[in-house]
Amino acid sequence: MINKPLSSFFLENSNYIYADYNATSPISDGVRKSILEVLSKQILNPSSLHRKGQETRKILQDARDAVCGIIDVSSDKEIVFTSGATEANNLVMRGVTGFQYVVSAIEHPSILNSAHNPHIIPVNQEGIIDLLELEKILSKLKGNKVIVSVMMANNETGVVQPIREIAEIAHKFGAICHTDAAQSVGKIKVNMENLGVDSLTLSAHKFGGIAGSGVLVFNKNLTIEPIIVGGGQEKGLRGGTENVVAIAGLSAALQSVPDLLSKMNEIKKLRDQLESKLLNLVSSIKIFGKNSKRLPNTSFVYMPGVKSDVQLMHFDLNNIAVSNGSACSSGKIEPSYVLLAMGATKEQANCSVRISIGPQNKPQDIKKIVDCWYDIYKKNTLNMYK
Repeated sequence: MINKPLSSFFLENSNYIYADYNATSPISDGVRKSILEVLSKQILNPSSLHRKGQETRKILQDARDAVCGIIDVSSDKEIVFTSGATEANNLVMRGVTGFQYVVSAIEHPSILNSAHNPHIIPVNQEGIIDLLELEKILSKLKGNKVIVSVMMANNETGVVQPIREIAEIAHKFGAICHTDAAQSVGKIKVNMENLGVDSLTLSAHKFGGIAGSGVLVFNKNLTIEPIIVGGGQEKGLRGGTENVVAIAGLSAALQSVPDLLSKMNEIKKLRDQLESKLLNLVSSIKIFGKNSKRLPNTSFVYMPGVKSDVQLMHFDLNNIAVSNGSACSSGKIEPSYVLLAMGATKEQANCSVRISIGPQNKPQDIKKIVDCWYDIYKKNTLNMYK
């Protein structure tokens, strides 16, 4: 299977519909080819001073150059490779010491669970953070060292935050601004200089790479202490021999980002068709964040009266992969804290699934997803009205 292109997987599995791109994206053909090429080198320690070591170090430098080119990183920034966005977020939250933390209520657990005693910024019903509340919090913390962390786009609802405005507010009060852009790269344009943030994280497997490679980009004047100590790799911030294979995959995946972005208009059309058809079938459903700017591929849909685990089981039996929200909470069917923060009822949060589509999805897939969704709804609500 490893030698077959990505397209062949979908052709051979034509009855299987993958609509869980926000959890992880299929590994792209370019990434697969790059990984096999790097594996063929066999000797892969970039810290070695001999020729093979230096050849390996060039793979890392090429990957840093790819990061700079795709998200527009200026020369006053450092780039550190990690095992993923989770570790990168932890490195910011735990490595920037002596700071007060201000984070949104809908952050990824890697931010919420690593920020010590954070001040929480609430969000409105459409999933956008309250900018006035952010200003109030920062005003109260004036005189303290503060780091503000707000994700660029939410992994569950797809809602995109006004990061540039958030960074301007943070800087007005002398605070540092961080954004988790893991869900954004490959779906919307990410330009670090335009965003104005001091640090940013991303994860390869969200845009065609493999799990095991992430990036932290940060201002050189920001002092960060390592949370993994060892031989001084990655600017002394991440001990341990680098995962060269995964980093090479990340580099190849970044090269495909412009192509991914060129497909997003068509993906948005499919997403909008999906939502329109569902609303026409059952007017009492709710699509969270529908009136906000969202990632073009993401719908988080409430099905009245039908628990998300029941929906997931039926979708899976019909060869359709969707999610109840964050894949990082897999194995735990609990109400989405993101939806609860947006003012959803516990019943709504318990009865919602995320449908996140991608470049391999076609109009016929949308029809099958809608038909399956409506079939689940009819079968599970029929007894409620007898």
